[in-house]
Amino acid sequence: MKIITDHPVAFESPDHIYPWGTRRDNTTDLGFIQEIEQYFDNRKIKTLDVGCSGGQLTIDFNGRGHTAVGIEGSDYSVKNSRANWPQYHNVCLFTCDATKPYQLVDDDNAQVVFDLVTSWEVVEHIRPEDLEQFFGYIKKHMTDDAIFCASIAPIPDIQEGYVLHQSVYSKEVWMTNILPKHFSSVSELPFNNKVRYGDSFHVMLKK
Repeated sequence: MKIITDHPVAFESPDHIYPWGTRRDNTTDLGFIQEIEQYFDNRKIKTLDVGCSGGQLTIDFNGRGHTAVGIEGSDYSVKNSRANWPQYHNVCLFTCDATKPYQLVDDDNAQVVFDLVTSWEVVEHIRPEDLEQFFGYIKKHMTDDAIFCASIAPIPDIQEGYVLHQSVYSKEVWMTNILPKHFSSVSELPFNNKVRYGDSFHVMLKK
C-alpha cells in the first residue's frame, strides 16, 4: 500500500510547527480492538487511523491479522526515529496533510477503502474552514457500511502560545450542528473500551 499526495506534511499546522502531541503520543487500546472485532463478526477488516502519532494502534490491529494503516500530519516521528516509524514508515505508516487531497492505493494503484476509520484527538485540531475537506477525504476512504470512531476535545489547548485546538465547540454543537452536516449517522461510541483522553467525548459516525 502507498499514499498519493502533493502534501506530505501539514506544514502550516500548529501541531507540526509545535509538535506537542505527536512527539509524545503512541496510544492504543486492546479492549477497543477486541470490541471492533466483535462488531465486525470477527472477520478481518481494513482500518485507517487518521492522526496516528506513534502508530501503535495501527501496529496492534496489524498484529491481530487485520490490514491497518496510519497517517500523520507531522514528520516529527520520522525525522526523530520515534515509536513505530523507523520500522513501518511507508509500509503501513504514512505522512500527509489530511485536510488536502490524498489517496491510499494498493500496489496496482487501485483505491483502498476501509471498514473502520479512527481519529483520536484530531478533529478539534482542524481549522473550521478545513473540516469539510477533512471529513470529505475520510469518507472517500470508507466503505459504504464503514464506521468512523473518534474522540473530540471540546476545550481549548494552548501550549507556549501555540493554539493547538483550532475548532473548539461544545459537545452539543459537534453532535447536533457540525457532524450531521458530514455524516448520515451520529451517535455516542457504543463500546465500553475507548482510546481515552481526558475531557474528550467519543463518537461513532456512519458515511
